[in-house]
Amino acid sequence: MARPSSDRTPAPLLLGGPAGAPPGGGALLGLRSLLQGTNKPKEPASCLSSRDTPSPVDPDTVEVLMTFEPDPADLALSSIPGHETFDPRRHRFSEEELKPQPIMKKARKIQVPEEQKDEKYWSRRYKNNEAAKRSRDARRLKENQISVRAAFLEKENALLRQEVVAVRQELSHYRAVLSRYQAQHGAL
Repeated sequence: MARPSSDRTPAPLLLGGPAGAPPGGGALLGLRSLLQGTNKPKEPASCLSSRDTPSPVDPDTVEVLMTFEPDPADLALSSIPGHETFDPRRHRFSEEELKPQPIMKKARKIQVPEEQKDEKYWSRRYKNNEAAKRSRDARRLKENQISVRAAFLEKENALLRQEVVAVRQELSHYRAVLSRYQAQHGAL
């Protein structure tokens, strides 16, 4: 799923190859250009004086192509009614939100005698009950969001691990090709 790009936001880099790369990976760009990290021929003097290094990639602009369709009931339980639906692909939790919360001991209940239960007491009890309900609902919402996001990240992680295995196999293949070439024609 591609995000819309604006003037400020760079287009997402899709894993599997650089943007604009020819289909099939452009494996035959030339051995020297592969080793130098560029696909355009260079002058011999410029090879010695400067080096094209790729610009750093912002991890937030990388999208992993995968299908993830969470249960609609889970999305409903992890979304605030009347607001945008929770999207586990885009939502990032802060470190503070993911910190474990300490277990608090409840204070002992103090029995209030019937004669002291006036209008002020019942007003405070009502407000406290509403605040406790809001707090439980907010905690339940956060737990649901974290579980849906964790399911998405686990699936994405499995896909990325498969891709790492494939890239390592490809690297091993190209290293073997390079060593055979160097054995026949000498070092580059």
